[in-house]
Amino acid sequence: MERELTQQDLVSQPNGVVSVREVLSCFDSDRFFSKTELAEYLSISTRTIESRIAEIPHYRLLGSMLRFKKSEIDEWTAQFREGGNSLDRIVDETLEALKG
Repeated sequence: MERELTQQDLVSQPNGVVSVREVLSCFDSDRFFSKTELAEYLSISTRTIESRIAEIPHYRLLGSMLRFKKSEIDEWTAQFREGGNSLDRIVDETLEALKG
């Protein structure tokens, strides 16, 4: 399992050089978002998140702290996808059929 890129990694690399793979791993990691981070990720307001919280997959920690797992949010948002080219639809349908 690849580890996430840290600030220390940037400091320890000569001239601040890091590999593309290290940078991409930061974007692809399955992390948890706070409500504010999720709002930024989805380009919506935190108020919208609060009003639709029953629909959004989330975890409630210590009573009131909400966390949202990136992979679950990506899967949830896929249901709102409209259009797309036919090749995308064919690939999606084929993959679903192969999953069983």
